[in-house]
Amino acid sequence: MISLFWLVSLGLVVTAGAGTVVAYEVCRRYVLGKDAGLWAIATKALRQSWRQATVIGLLAVPVAAVGILTLSYLPTLGLAEVWVPLTVVGLFLLVLVFWCLPLAARFTNPTWRQVLNGLTLGLTTPSLTFLLGLAVVLGGVAIWNFMPAVFVAPGLILLWWCYLLEGFFVARGYVQPEPKEAEV
Repeated sequence: MISLFWLVSLGLVVTAGAGTVVAYEVCRRYVLGKDAGLWAIATKALRQSWRQATVIGLLAVPVAAVGILTLSYLPTLGLAEVWVPLTVVGLFLLVLVFWCLPLAARFTNPTWRQVLNGLTLGLTTPSLTFLLGLAVVLGGVAIWNFMPAVFVAPGLILLWWCYLLEGFFVARGYVQPEPKEAEV
């Protein structure tokens, strides 16, 4: 018999990608200064990207499992032996969550293309990916040392990343800049 804990955990894993896409879309609308109801934005983003976001989110599960397995070897092998595999796993998780999922929310492409584009952008823009990794590590340290930061740090990182990502998309010509509203 499946316990409630495992059922809830499975539900959280399956909906993590879609939840991240919804959070990204809400932050993007805030960064762009678009006024719309929070519920309307969230339901529209969920309807549009449910399938792709769930698939991309589930791609992160085996990567995270490899990271957990590698981390389990830390006490026996030492940090020097597991440092590189942990870095590679962390990089792929970073790219999947912070490059591929926002692309699924922002653009209409097949899922395999979203993943390929996210990996390409994440690996060909090392400065942005490094800044993002640094922000995630600093957020993790803040949460580790001050647990209530779990309510603030992820949102701040996502808001900052949405701001950078929208500027990146506009600068590269992937999207048109948002028109400024005329003042009355």
